[in-house]
Amino acid sequence: MSGPAVETAKQPYSEGYTRYVLGVVLLVAVFNNVDRTVLSILVEPIKRDFGMSDTQMGAAMGMAFTIVYTLTALPVARWADIGVRRSIVAGALLLWSGFTTATALVQSFSQLFIMRMGVGIGEAGGTPPSLSLLSDYVPPTRRGRGLSVISLGAVTGMGLGMIVGGWINEQWGWRWAFVAAGLPGIALAGIVRFTVREPPRGGSEGRPRSLERDSLLGVVRYMFGLRTFLFILCANAFALFAAMGRNLWEPSFIIRIYDMGTADAGTWYFLTSPLPSMLGIYLGGALADRLGTRDRRWYLWVPAIGQVISVPVLCAFLLWPASDRVALPFALPDIPVAFLFSIFGSVFGSFFTAPFLATIQGLAMLRMRAMAAAISTTVSSFVGMFAGPLLVGFLSDTFELRFGHEALRYSLLVPTAAPLGSALLCLVAARTIRRDIAVSAG
Repeated sequence: MSGPAVETAKQPYSEGYTRYVLGVVLLVAVFNNVDRTVLSILVEPIKRDFGMSDTQMGAAMGMAFTIVYTLTALPVARWADIGVRRSIVAGALLLWSGFTTATALVQSFSQLFIMRMGVGIGEAGGTPPSLSLLSDYVPPTRRGRGLSVISLGAVTGMGLGMIVGGWINEQWGWRWAFVAAGLPGIALAGIVRFTVREPPRGGSEGRPRSLERDSLLGVVRYMFGLRTFLFILCANAFALFAAMGRNLWEPSFIIRIYDMGTADAGTWYFLTSPLPSMLGIYLGGALADRLGTRDRRWYLWVPAIGQVISVPVLCAFLLWPASDRVALPFALPDIPVAFLFSIFGSVFGSFFTAPFLATIQGLAMLRMRAMAAAISTTVSSFVGMFAGPLLVGFLSDTFELRFGHEALRYSLLVPTAAPLGSALLCLVAARTIRRDIAVSAG
């Protein structure tokens, strides 16, 4: 992303309207992840009602979603690269919100599994088209920060799902939590459809309107021909395996190890993981944008540094004795020492999100951006959403005979260590990023 194209690039719309669109897409990402993750704070009451195992809950949280997401994300993304992205996002939001609301009616594990599959179908039209849309609103020199709204929305949605879902469960039951998670997205779909404009492709880069429409196979062949993309793809898969394996089970970890209800567990989880992760997402994008103007390799060095720092800190969070606490002033409740490690580790562990998104969009041609994002999210979702929660649930069931209610503590160590692999891949990808970015810029 260098040369004259960057110097002359500007936003195709006013600063005020661009901020409005960023805000709307942020809300879409919030409800994308509220609907995707609200189930994780409701694991314990649903297990109790249906007599399910941790392995089954892991399958419902990850496998059900990922199966259909993997099958539909690429065709929907290809549609977005040649169609109206605004309308695709609005329709997808309406679909996944409807399935989330309908989850309140399930009566068995199989029905729950089917509803989560429906959420996956809808969310295939969420993130990839949104990333492509925003790339044509925000110039390359601000893209790390601009695209971070999707990651910020994702983490905000995860946190809100935990807090609101946990509180509603204690007041009215878990079924109403799904109703509260799904209904606002249905209204938001109308706002997206009728207030967000479809920007010209390449408008934020001062590039002529793109008319090229390569075949699906051609797009895949081009993207996989870039060594940087291949390594980022694998690095993101490692990172999402860690994030989803950990994040979707951490509320249950807090409930079991710290003997909390769903409302308290959801609140503590939000304060110690999603909230500091928001800071980490912004800092990662800001650092990459600032340092990347001098050397594009910083878009991969920043994530690598954050991941290496986060692993030992988050392992300490999992293993620290639950009885150790720190007194807080102003009559606030004591905070477990382990939660302080979670706060610190979550900041650094989130450095990768915005730089990865920005780099993938920079590597893709104008009408390949939704596809490039979809390829990345498909692979990372399969490894992260499918393998992460399922493996943690399986290990928890396996370790239960030996560790009892603390089995989840030790099963979570597996995904927590995975970012070390991601960091190594970032260092390898940094060797080719400048060359591959130059190729995509033409």
